[in-house]
Amino acid sequence: MNKLLNSTSINGIIQVIASLFWVWHFGELLYLYHYTDILFYFMYPNWTLVLFILMSLIGALIGLSVFLKKRKIKNGYFLLIGLFVIGLIIDLIVVS
Repeated sequence: MNKLLNSTSINGIIQVIASLFWVWHFGELLYLYHYTDILFYFMYPNWTLVLFILMSLIGALIGLSVFLKKRKIKNGYFLLIGLFVIGLIIDLIVVS
């Protein structure tokens, strides 16, 4: 089990999947805002959605660098969590 947790390929894939889920989520919101007739109670501004998508693409690149062993696993997770925290802070600022 410990060998699996220290595998750079598995951890890199996990980071890439988490980041691509973030891209998919905010990309779908951007699509729904502009190309459907759904009425939303609250809508994020376009600049925040684009910023979240760019941050998640950077996260996918970080996961890819962990997968290719150019970055350590712990450093990759710290950077990824840092991006998510920055996104959460931006989200809280925009919502309030």
